[in-house]
Amino acid sequence: MSYSHRNKKKKQSCGNALVVTLLAMMIVAAFIALALDYTGGVSRNVQRSLIMRQAMNIADAATETAFASWRAICIANSATLAPTGSFFPTSKIATPTTSDFPGVKQYTLTNYRVDAADVSWKAIPAASPVPRAFGVNTSTFSYYYVGSADVIMPTISSKNPASATDKGNIIVHVRRVFEKARQPISNGMAWFKDDLEIHPGPPFLATGDVHTNGSLYTGHNSLTLSGNTTYSNLWSVGFKPSDSTHPETPTMPKWMAGKPVFQAQPEVPYGVDATDYHKLIEPISDTTDPLYPYTFANKADATKGSGAGVQVYIAADNSVTVYNEKGVKVTSASGGNDANLYNTITGALTTNETIIDNREGATTGNANIRVATLDVGKITTAISNNAVQIKTLPVIYITDASADANGITAKRAIRLKNGGWLPPGGLTVASGNPVYIQGDFNTGTIVTGTNPDGTLKLTNQPTSSDPTTPDPTKPTASNYTRQPAAVIADAVNILSNTWVDSKAGTVPAAINTTVNVAVISGNVPSGGGKYSGGLENFPRFLENWSGKTLTYYGSMLQLYPSEQAIGTWGSANVYSPPNRAWYFDTEFLTDPPPGIPYTVDYRRSRWYVQ
Repeated sequence: MSYSHRNKKKKQSCGNALVVTLLAMMIVAAFIALALDYTGGVSRNVQRSLIMRQAMNIADAATETAFASWRAICIANSATLAPTGSFFPTSKIATPTTSDFPGVKQYTLTNYRVDAADVSWKAIPAASPVPRAFGVNTSTFSYYYVGSADVIMPTISSKNPASATDKGNIIVHVRRVFEKARQPISNGMAWFKDDLEIHPGPPFLATGDVHTNGSLYTGHNSLTLSGNTTYSNLWSVGFKPSDSTHPETPTMPKWMAGKPVFQAQPEVPYGVDATDYHKLIEPISDTTDPLYPYTFANKADATKGSGAGVQVYIAADNSVTVYNEKGVKVTSASGGNDANLYNTITGALTTNETIIDNREGATTGNANIRVATLDVGKITTAISNNAVQIKTLPVIYITDASADANGITAKRAIRLKNGGWLPPGGLTVASGNPVYIQGDFNTGTIVTGTNPDGTLKLTNQPTSSDPTTPDPTKPTASNYTRQPAAVIADAVNILSNTWVDSKAGTVPAAINTTVNVAVISGNVPSGGGKYSGGLENFPRFLENWSGKTLTYYGSMLQLYPSEQAIGTWGSANVYSPPNRAWYFDTEFLTDPPPGIPYTVDYRRSRWYVQ
């Protein structure tokens, strides 16, 4: 082969190699370009995802700020149960600032507002009333509002960073449902505003829910909790530090499967975070007080509160003043239903009686309680005979205004007697004084006279009050329908069917008795080594109940410390405890007592993105 031919073939081989190399470089470059494009795309997607997450976080935080403002507005206007959407102009809703989101260079918050909503969570016109979403009864319901927050955040491809139409921007539309929930505090076995102690000796079953806004102290395994048991501060398997009457080693209570004790948010009566709920049973006149619309004196006055009833005031000279449901003073000369109302109340009321209360005497040195006795049976009869229009008597507020403020000298109280039958629709009796419930209450028992020893002759007793074999599963007579009822007072004492005033102070023997009523009462908190008496002694006693049974269907509610009945628990020569057949009245879930207080809870509900 000649040199020229070999050289020509060599040049051709080099050219082919160059082409292959160039092709290889082009392919690699293409792959690199694809890789760079893919990496850039991933980077952009990651960047957009991060920006999207930032936008969601900002919008979520904005709805939290809106919730706090909405809640504060609701609390400040607690008497307005269903404020309209116009109640929440944007100017009243605090807006988060850029300082709330350090590290975020730029964002735009739009459509930031709170709107009233219907039961399906759809915004309604500002001028429209907010509909109620009812629960198990007409006293349990919620109002709904929707908090809105739209957030716009720019990306590297944005042309107008604040524009909702710029496709380069990230835009999120976050919505949060706010719920204003209301329910009667009688929806459980026990509800305490302050610390709750439960230290029974014999086995004690707490049926229904139990809640305290304070701390819960349980120190005995004789206690069984069957409902939801909640506390807001702390739960201690032990005894309150200020209680030195329990030297024993504490033991764990029992609870039903799946219902352990747990912590929960405080529940606020009427949505008013007050320090002194005792005002609810006082005839306060300060219209600026946030509790003013809810006092039981005003509940009995349709022009001031939300109910209707009658107000009865007893003066130092035992004179009686009666006001109708409109807050108008009535007398026997008023005519019509007002005259009938006055005559019914005064005819059912006996003043200037005396009870010796050894618990009060042991603490204050004064055991003499001046009592005004209200014969509930006479009121029921008057209503049943149409002598008084029933619409005027769902709430009776009755108090002896001559009681002294410190609960030591001028001791006053109200007694409810002959309360076996209550008016259809139920009855709530409230007083700023202590109240003594004497005998079967809301059971169908009928008083037919008085025995020679002064005790009452009773017929139609429920089997739970049978003197020999009480059956707590039958707390009403067979021909009687239990009515929703409540007794609300500075303190509540229960006297048995055999109580006689002449034996007061001697710790007389009690007999089986049944009481079906919600009790809202004060207590004397543990302190100075003294025990409050706990839930097991929340109703107070003055008799020897040994071997006898108190059957109770209701709900026990503590809203304040007692201010008049300040005798501490645990003194000698006061009482021996009954066998406790105590049950939550489940009928309260569908038919709560008239005028019963309710709690308002402000909740964050569903969170979603539109």
